[in-house]
Amino acid sequence: MKLWKKVAIFSTICALILSLSACGKPAAGTPSSGTPENSAPASGSPAPAAPSFPDGKTVTLVVPFAAGGNVDLCARIIAEEMSKVLNTNVVVEDREGGGAIIGQTYALSQPADGYTVLLQTSSFVTNILSGDTEFGMEDCIAIGQFCFDPEVIVVSADSEITSLEEFFEKAKSGTLTNSTPGFSTSHHIASLILADTYGLNFDYMHTNGSAEQVVQLAGGHAQSGLTTYGGAATLIQEGKIIPLAVCSNERHQALPDVPTMAELGYDFTYGAYRGMGVPAGTPDEVVQILSDALGKVMSVDSVIQAFTDSGFPISYLPAADFQAMLEQDYKNMESIYHLLEE
Repeated sequence: MKLWKKVAIFSTICALILSLSACGKPAAGTPSSGTPENSAPASGSPAPAAPSFPDGKTVTLVVPFAAGGNVDLCARIIAEEMSKVLNTNVVVEDREGGGAIIGQTYALSQPADGYTVLLQTSSFVTNILSGDTEFGMEDCIAIGQFCFDPEVIVVSADSEITSLEEFFEKAKSGTLTNSTPGFSTSHHIASLILADTYGLNFDYMHTNGSAEQVVQLAGGHAQSGLTTYGGAATLIQEGKIIPLAVCSNERHQALPDVPTMAELGYDFTYGAYRGMGVPAGTPDEVVQILSDALGKVMSVDSVIQAFTDSGFPISYLPAADFQAMLEQDYKNMESIYHLLEE
């Protein structure tokens, strides 16, 4: 067969195939049989954008302590700026009681959607170790740390104790009433470790938060305690509470005349960390959004100034780093948990 005939036959076959294919396609603008007109766009076409977190919904920061305490004050400073960063309403809800267990249980029982955020301190770890909680370490995902605050050894002005040496002498020869923000809170833990390390005798007065703790001290109802500067600043400035030593290697910027434990010859460094977490199961992208938002908030000048004025040292850790820190704290606390046995 000559070449031109072969080409003609091939062209005819191709035309026939194209004609048959076209018969099975609907006309332009006409939906195919059995396919709804509002079907998803074909592959390669832009899909409608899904609503992104927080989509205008309110985010609640749950503080498991009484209003007016250190954690509550930090949360309110953060909430105001976080509302701007997330472009939504961010509110603070205080649910005190049970050494923070009530608030922690409530927050972690909420839907894992990022709209309920738990304010975390060391009490989260110690409460789990106590065996009194319905939740475990695996039930919370870290968002980030925003503060690390060194403990300050303080006494009531009514105690007539004026130095760390006098404090140690009275706590060894007798018993001092020690006020805490609640059983197993970071200040209670610090007091337990201090007492165990140096052979001190404390009779603990547990309260419902740091605000009540310092009031008990200022009123002379308790003689001693460990707290952070931020929670006791006003009463320290008024002379009702006397700071004896800072539990760090460097002096506190707000207490330049108060020596550190290291300066006084004692190897005792301890502090309170504060951060945020959400219920397990919260989507990774939501965790990241919240972590990034917290990081932005803690870098804002007005927030830095507010924390500085309140005596809260900023120390931001993103989600992964704070999660690792919490897990390490659990291991550390597990090794000394016998000190929490009342």
